[in-house]
Amino acid sequence: MSSQQSHSYTIGYAMLPNKHDTFVQPSFLDMAAQHGIRLVPIDASRPLLDQGPFDLIVHKLYDQAWRAQLAAFSLLHPDVPVVDPPAAIDGILDRFTMLDAVAGLDSADVAVPNQVIVHDAAALDADPAAAVAGRLRFPLIAKPAGVDGSAASHDLRLVRRAEGLRGLRTPVVLQEFVNHGGVLFKVYVVGDRAVCVTRSSLPDVPADETLPNADAPAAVPFANISLRPPAAAGEMPPVDFVNKVARELRRALGLHLINFDLIRGNDGMYFILDINYCPGYSKMPGFEPVLTEFFLEKLRARPGRDEQPRVCSDGQGDAVPIPEKVIEPIPGPSEAELRKVQA
Repeated sequence: MSSQQSHSYTIGYAMLPNKHDTFVQPSFLDMAAQHGIRLVPIDASRPLLDQGPFDLIVHKLYDQAWRAQLAAFSLLHPDVPVVDPPAAIDGILDRFTMLDAVAGLDSADVAVPNQVIVHDAAALDADPAAAVAGRLRFPLIAKPAGVDGSAASHDLRLVRRAEGLRGLRTPVVLQEFVNHGGVLFKVYVVGDRAVCVTRSSLPDVPADETLPNADAPAAVPFANISLRPPAAAGEMPPVDFVNKVARELRRALGLHLINFDLIRGNDGMYFILDINYCPGYSKMPGFEPVLTEFFLEKLRARPGRDEQPRVCSDGQGDAVPIPEKVIEPIPGPSEAELRKVQA
């Protein structure tokens, strides 16, 4: 199949400029084109109804003006899938409540670290120890509660003792730090598929550092640690376990494009730390065929669409069948669950 074939589908994508490169890579655009998919950027500053036509819309914008545009478009074009519904995305834009879904997972081996949310900055400055007394043990991870894609929402800090809580912007989520060997597992979920990769994380904190230590900084900022390969290779979680957790988490959230940060505590217990919407898939090995097939599945599911052969490029300009199991499949949500999310 030539990359010069006429396009059968047009997908509009709406994202902040700094997010384009984490999603729309040339290799992905080329593979999508070989399957008759053209990806077109949406200008959120212009009326959405004046753009297109689109066969599917994928987005990572959160402001009210965009939501209003998307709602108006969906009323006139209910047959055009939107990945994902804003109401479902809302569920993971708050770092404190995003992990509520973990409590409902059918696994005794995965949990959430103890955490609290603090809204009163003045009280935190006046008596930081009181904010966590009897509820959390140091060291802690401090995270801005809101997730909006801004640099401020990624201002994470390791807090060794109470003094390090002073000056934090509120609302802030305080989460107990769990020693986990400095290895983080990032699980990418694309529709019915999941891929787990290892990334670097904060090193373990010796027991004596959990006590007041005037020589060490009370709080240390950190960011983008997970972009680096781990210093030491960690044993990957079992594939069946990862798929089960991904399946149940996606179903509970009603989302198709997410990743979540998973660690294994030194006692063997797994913890989910964070959930992200529409992450940088360019960091996921083999993301091009996975995303391409996902979008084809969504497009072919539209009423009136004929089934087409499942093919992907062999890198030489020719078409070859897409393997039925690029990665282990996980079932998607039922129609009843999707209707509930979209209601």
